[in-house]
Amino acid sequence: MTIQDLIETLAQQSGLYRELLELAIAKTPVLVKGDVDALSALLMKERKLARRAEELEVRRQMLVNIHFSKLQLRLRSGKLSDLIRTVNSPEEKQRLSELQEELTQLLEDVRQRNEHNLALTKQSLEFIDFSLELTADAPYDDYTYVHPQLHPAGAVKAGMFDRKG
Repeated sequence: MTIQDLIETLAQQSGLYRELLELAIAKTPVLVKGDVDALSALLMKERKLARRAEELEVRRQMLVNIHFSKLQLRLRSGKLSDLIRTVNSPEEKQRLSELQEELTQLLEDVRQRNEHNLALTKQSLEFIDFSLELTADAPYDDYTYVHPQLHPAGAVKAGMFDRKG
């Protein structure tokens, strides 16, 4: 195991997170349009990339552990900054620092885009729930008072759907 193997793994992670960001960006207009088929296709791609990201992360952790054990050092946090401190080559140190900054920015961008998409999804679900409430309840039930003796307990609702809330 060399630092070059770790640099290669980090570069692969960076490329993968860039793909995840592109998918998250592509997901936004699909969510706005409500295109379920396109969303399903994007989610399948996203799942594959997430599996690959998990594999790369396991590989990265293994390489970091090997590096620290070769140096007979105890791995404190598993952070990239801890690893960078142990590297002697200025070129490798520079490349690792660049990758650390790149990965940090990519992960933050993915997180923000996913939060935005989550908010869109919640809005869509709230709208669907609101629409169902409008079609399921009789419009006069909530707005006017009817004495209970004038309205029998087993009366059927006038809504389009018979559902329990």
